Amino acid sequence: MSAAAIDELVGWALIDERIREDLLGSRRAEVLARYDLTEEERTWLLQVRAKDLTDFAAAAARWIEHRSPRDNHPYPYFPFA
Repeated sequence: MSAAAIDELVGWALIDERIREDLLGSRRAEVLARYDLTEEERTWLLQVRAKDLTDFAAAAARWIEHRSPRDNHPYPYFPFA
């Protein structure tokens, strides 16, 4: 899982207008090729339909959440003495 690469991609898109425009436009594949993504992630991110970076980032966050292992317990286990 390349959550760090996806985070880096969205971070750069926030601060670099050209990356943002390319990511949301017809050059998305070129932008994604610069990051250490799995083939599955790259394919999925190419299919995202986003009108702006907020939409893209939300879709990326859902992908990361969906792919991350689920913990059945929302809080860490602390045994009591």
